[in-house]
Amino acid sequence: MSGEYAEYPVLAEIISMPSPVNIIYRYAVKEAMHNLTLDNIPLALTNDKLEQLINNPLEDRKPYAEGLLYEKTMLMVAAEPGCGKSTIALQAAIELASGLPVFGYFQVPRPLKVLYIQWERSIIEVVERLQQLIKTYKLPKENLAVTDEYQKLNIFRDYDLLIKCINRDCPKVDLIIIDPIYSTMIGGLKDDRPAAMFTHIMSKVQKSLGCSMWYNHHTIKQQHSSDGKTIEKDDPFYGSQWLKAHVTGSYHMKKSDEGVLLTCKKDNYSILTKSIDLAYNPETHVSLLSDLTKLQPIDRLKAFLRSKQALKLPFTFAQIEAETQLCTRTVRRLLCTTEIEGMLSVENVDRNKKIYRMKE
Repeated sequence: MSGEYAEYPVLAEIISMPSPVNIIYRYAVKEAMHNLTLDNIPLALTNDKLEQLINNPLEDRKPYAEGLLYEKTMLMVAAEPGCGKSTIALQAAIELASGLPVFGYFQVPRPLKVLYIQWERSIIEVVERLQQLIKTYKLPKENLAVTDEYQKLNIFRDYDLLIKCINRDCPKVDLIIIDPIYSTMIGGLKDDRPAAMFTHIMSKVQKSLGCSMWYNHHTIKQQHSSDGKTIEKDDPFYGSQWLKAHVTGSYHMKKSDEGVLLTCKKDNYSILTKSIDLAYNPETHVSLLSDLTKLQPIDRLKAFLRSKQALKLPFTFAQIEAETQLCTRTVRRLLCTTEIEGMLSVENVDRNKKIYRMKE
């Protein structure tokens, strides 16, 4: 076996390791190496093409749910078992597929094509949650697909089949929700090697389909010090750091008095809401943003600006204060930040009054 890969000593070492799991890796490596040709790899950007790309400003990443989810991104939500990850993910799937604000707040510019993959346990759990949610929402049956059948796939051996299934079940998919991700791998995602293989194959899925990904994941078990106190970790997601490096954004979700609190732990593009406090209604099984004032000041201001941009309305400093419920000093500080300042055009009406508009 190692002689076949003499040019690739690192791969030769990996695939020669005597482990049942390595059967998968051997197959994946062999197939990938034997199927690729020069025609599969586009030319590197250079000369005029490189210059043209640099000189032409890139478009902003398009929002799927402004402040929460964007095109061609990878979002991970990690929480303890039983915390409600599946409940909020399925609700978000319905809202995104319907074009409704996610959690009653995050604006969705257009309905999305959403594929919800139940990768553990039975589809019955998804159906039961949907039965509760459609008492509040109309089922977006044209844009939402749910399945537990992909549990039959070995995602490395059956990569081509996985892509075919996705294209069959949800053509032109915008968002794939995997719930949960640890069960996609034999042996889980604790070690670097399976985690690296998972991230590699999911990057290929995203590149092939041009979609965004939402991963539901677990956190590590709570640990305690010698005196019995709970050890609080800043980001207690379960598994290898490969997972954290792979995603573009992540939230740690914990139970709160009213429902759940999602705290942002990674934000590659500085576009995610820092904390999301959701109140759960046990009668409707719906979670909604509990209180706008619980958002971070920068997120409250961004929400105000998004609303004005959508309506194409000008506004004053006084309106910002009134609608965001932020103090004068905080508003002034935020308006001077590079991020916010670049979004606004300002017209001086007189010495004491300015009119603000969102730039096109």
